[in-house]
Amino acid sequence: MIAKDGFEAAVLISICKATKTSKSAHVPERSFARRIPNEGRLVKKALRELIREGYVSMHPTRGEMTYQLTNEGLAFCREMARRPG
Repeated sequence: MIAKDGFEAAVLISICKATKTSKSAHVPERSFARRIPNEGRLVKKALRELIREGYVSMHPTRGEMTYQLTNEGLAFCREMARRPG
């Protein structure tokens, strides 16, 4: 499963919320990074790791890079939604 550290999981959960757990949604980094204030470089590092692990994929657009959940990322989001608390 995910996350050598909880920060990667926090970033992935933030992406889940920004995409409304839709695999077809593409969101720019600012739309999910703002949910984790004052952690810009750490968000970028966690994002690279999530891409490497296959939870998130990059989607280039004309204006900027956007990100979307993969099947593994979507499964993680759904699992987290089922957990109590």
